[in-house]
Amino acid sequence: MKILLVAILGLSLCGAVQAADEPVLSIGDALPAMEISHFLQGGEVTTLDKNRIYILEFWATW
Repeated sequence: MKILLVAILGLSLCGAVQAADEPVLSIGDALPAMEISHFLQGGEVTTLDKNRIYILEFWATW
């Protein structure tokens, strides 16, 4: 039982170290640069309007 608890603790610490390497975004931060190859609806957004809501939806298959 102790070995299981130590293994779970070790795995959780590995995940914490990996998550610390990722950049952290907060509300109001600028969007990171991204390249979009295909738009399903609408077109490319070149400027942002503060009175509009923008939804970015993306999928991954991994």
